[in-house]
Amino acid sequence: MLKMNEYIHEYTMRDYSNFPQGEIKLDCSLGVNSESLPALVFTRLGQLNAANQNDIKYYPHTDAVHQTIAGYYKKKGIGWITKDNILLGCGSLDLLGNINLLCLTRGKKVLGHGPQFTAYIDQVNCIGSMYCHCDFKKENNYLFVAGDYAAEMNSDYDLFIVENPNNPTGQTIRLDDLKIIAEKAKRLNTILIVDEAYGDYMEFTASAINLLYDYPNVVVTRTFSKAFGAAGMRMGYALFSPNLSSRPEDNILTQLKKLENTFSCNGVARVIAQALLDTTEDIIKIDKIMEHKQEIIKSLSVFKLAATSVRVPIMTIYYETGDRNFDLQLSLLENEKLLTVSCGSYFGLDKRAVRIMLPSSDDRVADLKQMLISAQNRLK
Repeated sequence: MLKMNEYIHEYTMRDYSNFPQGEIKLDCSLGVNSESLPALVFTRLGQLNAANQNDIKYYPHTDAVHQTIAGYYKKKGIGWITKDNILLGCGSLDLLGNINLLCLTRGKKVLGHGPQFTAYIDQVNCIGSMYCHCDFKKENNYLFVAGDYAAEMNSDYDLFIVENPNNPTGQTIRLDDLKIIAEKAKRLNTILIVDEAYGDYMEFTASAINLLYDYPNVVVTRTFSKAFGAAGMRMGYALFSPNLSSRPEDNILTQLKKLENTFSCNGVARVIAQALLDTTEDIIKIDKIMEHKQEIIKSLSVFKLAATSVRVPIMTIYYETGDRNFDLQLSLLENEKLLTVSCGSYFGLDKRAVRIMLPSSDDRVADLKQMLISAQNRLK
């Protein structure tokens, strides 16, 4: 047998990117904003021509996109973010993977929660580490309870991670609750990741970016794949405290840079990222999301809705049945031609639940509403 790590041989991936086959009339699966990209993106791409080809021809050295990210947060009232507080990655999962490599090795433990983004769990297990999880309780309607998570935190863990907003429920965590977790992680001298892949949908006052100044043990990861609707360009970034230790061995950013791809993120992706942050167009359209989500919520009768925020366009619905083999994703696909993400791969949930990503158009939301009503009438 070829020499390979046996813990990869023995591991079964939990990633949900493979879907059942069948006719699809409406795709509400992967969590990418379906609004059209702003015109400025295509204007900037059009400027990449023979006379102006440096962004394609050469390795990316410029820190222009770092400056643009810093300016974006300065407009939100965070003036201390500079190019020196930012690290780029090939999507936020790339950055999460490098933080795992920094803190975890074979046999070390990370504390997450159930449910949580399954690709992250796969990454932890495939480097031989142990993923542990504090599950949301059904009796609390799958609400994240900071006190429950904090009670699980101890010195046995080498890393902590919390999602805000949560994938797949779309719920957000109050900043005061994140502060409780950050404070305990600080006392334990352990890094806390706050994964804000869907963070651009929530009120900025809820973001853990507001904690970074006082908590140098906290790292916030964000991406352009969700609210900005640019998953194909594969770019994310991490933000760090300006008060990181001057001792290299205790400086998270200094150590993470050793794991960074030498020329992180391609030049074209950097051009697109700057355009997305520079545009004056309303890309995210929170008011429309809230209107659409509330409309879908009102249509639920037989299906239950896990705790969620109306600002975040993903949601988890579940069917309360004693048949643990009931597959809600398959039922919706076969009968309503609606594609969703099964929650069978999420810790704390099972196949009786699905994640739904809201479409952006009024017509498609109306279609989703009718499909859910049809499914509920069929299951009554």
